[in-house]
Amino acid sequence: MQQKALQDKVAEKFPIVLTSGRLVEYEGGGDETRSNPWLAELQQENFVEINTQDAQKRGIKYWDYVWVKTPTGAEIKVRALVTDRVGPGTSFIPFHFAGWWQGRDLLDRYPEGSAPIVRGEAVNTATTYGYDSVTMMQETKTTLCNIERA
Repeated sequence: MQQKALQDKVAEKFPIVLTSGRLVEYEGGGDETRSNPWLAELQQENFVEINTQDAQKRGIKYWDYVWVKTPTGAEIKVRALVTDRVGPGTSFIPFHFAGWWQGRDLLDRYPEGSAPIVRGEAVNTATTYGYDSVTMMQETKTTLCNIERA
């Protein structure tokens, strides 16, 4: 598998390491907290933290919509949080969001009255293609990606 990735130049096509993690405002997967009007107000959209140098190379400005694309063919649409909190070649997306699928809001799929106030792309759409061969655990926290203006 690694030889194929080298032959296909995956690291050149997807030069940014994408990591995921949690936000202070949300708990777990976020379904309950994104449905709470007081907590939903604190973080209303999902985002990717992208380093200022990487953003500049791509013509991305603060809070632009961007596509985060990964080697599996996944594409997720989120806001760009241009920052130096992540280093060059690294990005971060919180994992508390759901309700969008590759750029489309799925509000019409929720039964009446059940949709969370805040919906957004689930980062696991982009990251679930590998696993640890020793523990057999899925790898849902990191992958390679490229980020482009939407």
